[in-house]
Amino acid sequence: MKKFVLRCSFAAALFVLPCLMCEPARAQSQIDSFTADAPRGAGVATSLAITAAQFPPTDASLTAQASLDYNSLTSSSIANAGNSAFSTPISATSLDAIPSSPAKPATPFPAPKPKPHPYAYNENQNSWELGITFALVRFRSSVYYASAPGLNTSLAYWVKEWIAIEGSVTSAFAPPVFENEHFRYLGYAAGPKFSFGHSRLEPWAHALVGGVHLIPQTASGGQNGAEFTIGGGVDYGLNNVISAKAGVDYLGTHMFGEWQSSVQILAGFSFRF
Repeated sequence: MKKFVLRCSFAAALFVLPCLMCEPARAQSQIDSFTADAPRGAGVATSLAITAAQFPPTDASLTAQASLDYNSLTSSSIANAGNSAFSTPISATSLDAIPSSPAKPATPFPAPKPKPHPYAYNENQNSWELGITFALVRFRSSVYYASAPGLNTSLAYWVKEWIAIEGSVTSAFAPPVFENEHFRYLGYAAGPKFSFGHSRLEPWAHALVGGVHLIPQTASGGQNGAEFTIGGGVDYGLNNVISAKAGVDYLGTHMFGEWQSSVQILAGFSFRF
């Protein structure tokens, strides 16, 4: 049995060996024929191509081929784009056609606020002024003397920054000048008022004409008479509405058939509105 197996193996070897030897010889003959037909200098490249043709393409070869094709395509595209860019002139019209983002408007800086001057009449928009002050009237006549404290109220309308029309009323009371006869004084007048200041400290002056009513009545004359007031003072602004006020007036009255010279002292506040 063993001899039969050995004989069969030997016969198979004798049959396969000539076939194996024929395949390289056939490939070599094909290579020689292609090499003979190819021009000089291309023998090595042709040999490599023929050898590669005997085997199917692999993934690596396909990837390399695709890379070569992509690089050639990219290079040609860039070259064509460069040639067209340099060959086409750029005109002002084409530049104008390019859309551009609108420029943002510059943010304006806020204007500095002017410093207010609330104590100057020329910058104060309030035209009315109300004065409420303490008044001390020193009345002198040939009939009697009296020192009467009271209240003075004035109202002025500023026509311009330096002149106003003012009305003033003063009422004052004093101890009895006669037996059981208290002194009572009521003076009223109107006229122009002038301002001489444009700052916190404002001097002023006024000249008023009006009348006076006195109690008690005497045998020398009636209770009513004429009066004029000339004086001045100063206002000190505390804010743009309230000011401290002080002044002195000369009072000229005509009572009991004669003229009297008296003094009035004022101290209080004035209000602009």
